[in-house]
Amino acid sequence: MSNKQRVTGAVSRREVLKYGLYGGIAAIAPALWVSGCAGLKKSKRPNVLLIVLDTARVDRFSCMGYERNTSPNIDSIFSEGVIYDNAYSTACWTLPSHASLFTGLYPIQAGATSETLQLPSFNTTLAECLKDAGYDTIGFNCNGWLSLERGFAKGFEKYNEMWREQNRPDITQSKGPIEVTATQWAIQWLEKRKKQHKPFFMFINLNCIHLPYLPPEPFLSRFVGNKGYNNEEVNRVAAIKSWWQQLAGKLKLSKRDYRILSDLYDGEVGLADRCVGQIVHQLKTSGILDDTLLIVTSDHGENLGEHGRIDHNLSLHETTLHIPLMMRYPPAFKPATRVDDFVSIVDIAPTILDLCRQTEAIEKIKPIQTSLARNDRKRRAFIVAANERPLNGIGLMKERYPEFDTTAIDYRLRAIRTNPYKLIWTVNKGTELFDLNADPGETHNLAGREVEVKTKLSNLLKSWANQIPSAKDISLMKSQDTESLEILRSLGYIK
Repeated sequence: MSNKQRVTGAVSRREVLKYGLYGGIAAIAPALWVSGCAGLKKSKRPNVLLIVLDTARVDRFSCMGYERNTSPNIDSIFSEGVIYDNAYSTACWTLPSHASLFTGLYPIQAGATSETLQLPSFNTTLAECLKDAGYDTIGFNCNGWLSLERGFAKGFEKYNEMWREQNRPDITQSKGPIEVTATQWAIQWLEKRKKQHKPFFMFINLNCIHLPYLPPEPFLSRFVGNKGYNNEEVNRVAAIKSWWQQLAGKLKLSKRDYRILSDLYDGEVGLADRCVGQIVHQLKTSGILDDTLLIVTSDHGENLGEHGRIDHNLSLHETTLHIPLMMRYPPAFKPATRVDDFVSIVDIAPTILDLCRQTEAIEKIKPIQTSLARNDRKRRAFIVAANERPLNGIGLMKERYPEFDTTAIDYRLRAIRTNPYKLIWTVNKGTELFDLNADPGETHNLAGREVEVKTKLSNLLKSWANQIPSAKDISLMKSQDTESLEILRSLGYIK
């Protein structure tokens, strides 16, 4: 099957149990790791570079079939690695999805949800495991939800929060320079330590693709400037910060507005691609690219007019859950490989620890899935995602739009994705069912017609939820960090 890995055949109950679709998760997963990565030759431990392109939806990358050349650097880099065509997040926004990324757990297990707004300290993180294993650990973070105060710096020897005034080249500029500065700092750090033999773990969150979309040149001209828009309408759309105004009925967008929004978004993807290319160029210059496990992914996607929405809040559609995931590490992954299995953001931590030969760390982190680098990894039957009550959004709407009835958004969401069906359950409110082969845009709800399919998926989702332990008694964090609150305010999250 050359460059396309495919696994076919029915999923047995034994395989279902093995991959956490029912019980026995924690006891089974560690045992699969003891022998290390199947097929991986003995070598020194790799460096790890994990780059999250915040809010990047999968279908806006050239290598994922997009007609515009938004990602030439990423396309070139991962022509030498593996691309996962069906990678999914566990949540529709930053904090819970990064919790899954850092712990290998679902957000409700880690206690990191929209009802807690923190990553509780009882979790063992990927950075902790690698630090204990002798790795240098460093982070460059551009998203205020992932702050030290909220628990996301745990395990990092140095955690650079790029929105801090001391780290910003000019706090009067748009958010673009924050990502550019993060890229420059990462390159400088790599340059300074290129003669060291101690392995490193570097995490980078680039938040430029997030609303408001303000791509700098040359990306503004490349993706927006040749479309015949006038400056006034581009500036008006570029000033949109979040979905909440649209939800309240105060923001009306035309088809042309959505096109401008989409083009601005593409410009931000282009900027993120350049940042990735510059960092990888430094790895090459330092002679360590092939010694580095390079991972590029996203935490969630974005709505750009689909379902009459912008942003990603309270949406478990494909536009927000289907994410890019690409890996490059020649000792483990064949070049120009594409995998069409369902994979999840919870798979990333176990894959990293597996390739870094940290079998003891598995007992600490207790991830629920197995390494993507293992040749004996079985095909998943389904993917699950969720969102808890949006307490911050409810508070924001009450304060900003007191006439809005917040009971309309005071609910929990669950989703299960199989092949070909997708079920979205608004807890205590109703379900939507889509056939993604026939209806990839999720526009035709089949819940009233395909009752048998709806019932099977609902029961499977409820069974899964009953088997996933949920962290208890974690209160909502009230942030005291004024700089973090300010960056969240600039992104439209708080008033």
